[in-house]
Amino acid sequence: MATISEVAERAGVSVKTVSRVMNDYQHISEKTRTKVNKAMEELSYAPSSIARQMRLGDTQSIGMLYGDPSSGYQARLNHAVLKACSDARRYLAVEFFDEADPDWRRQLEAFLDRTKVRNLILVPPMCDSSELHSLLRERDVRTVLISPSRQISGSSSIAMDDRQAAMEMTNHFITLGHKNIAHISGDPGHVVTLLRKQGFREALKSAKISLRPDNIIAAESFRFKDAMACAETLLSRPDRPTAIFACNDEMAAAVIMVANRLGISVPGELSVAGFDNTPISETLWPSLTTVAQPFSQIAYEAVKLVSRRTGGDSNVSATHVLPHDILIRESTGPAPS
Repeated sequence: MATISEVAERAGVSVKTVSRVMNDYQHISEKTRTKVNKAMEELSYAPSSIARQMRLGDTQSIGMLYGDPSSGYQARLNHAVLKACSDARRYLAVEFFDEADPDWRRQLEAFLDRTKVRNLILVPPMCDSSELHSLLRERDVRTVLISPSRQISGSSSIAMDDRQAAMEMTNHFITLGHKNIAHISGDPGHVVTLLRKQGFREALKSAKISLRPDNIIAAESFRFKDAMACAETLLSRPDRPTAIFACNDEMAAAVIMVANRLGISVPGELSVAGFDNTPISETLWPSLTTVAQPFSQIAYEAVKLVSRRTGGDSNVSATHVLPHDILIRESTGPAPS
């Protein structure tokens, strides 16, 4: 099936112009409209059907791209967005999207053509892609961003204060008497990795606890397997840490697994905490102390913002910061004597 880019190329106009013809914009010359309609006919692009459905999508449908199906964070967020859309009487179109695919542009265009969505919620790391935003602007697709690294003109964003949450979690260890505290950081390409590491450092500095350089170790991803290797390194040292703060719950679960295999009791000899409050935090033993992301609030705010926006506010952008909770469970306890 032809894409809108192929229609634009055949007609000798921009993708945005094709989109405007399909949406019956008034300020399009008859000559341009004729060229676009002819190109659509030659490519069997069914313009009248698409135009009607795109107008329907503008009022009823919201799209969301699903980057990592193994991520507990994204699974929780997708469920929350689905519930928020249902309550708002809107349809949610979810698509698995491989941003590393060289043909990602065609992949995205096919999704937009098939679903006709005009409103899109973007999660990290896709929300930071300049090329992605450029294509969505061409297609007149409105976006709301969740936890972006930077503000994008024309897009509102929703986030929580990752730095403050990491400070509070580290302070929890400190109040339990821990001084040898380590941090396993995540994907260096994500801003939350930087913010959580920054909060960890600042809490230690405020408490006048010296940070050993080898007590911050980078997993290079948010995945279980990579965190296991980091935990092996930390827990095999003679002066191993008495507390480890992992960048997410999956990584914290890896720490607990390694500790169990090495015969290190949690929390008797080692306290462990994670981040996100994904399902694994409650299903593993001992249950995991973690930072609870406000998934439901994030989802409802995202649906509200993307539903409220109109074409006239393309230069408006704002960041909405939502509150978090520290959930104290069984995986943290007093520092060993």
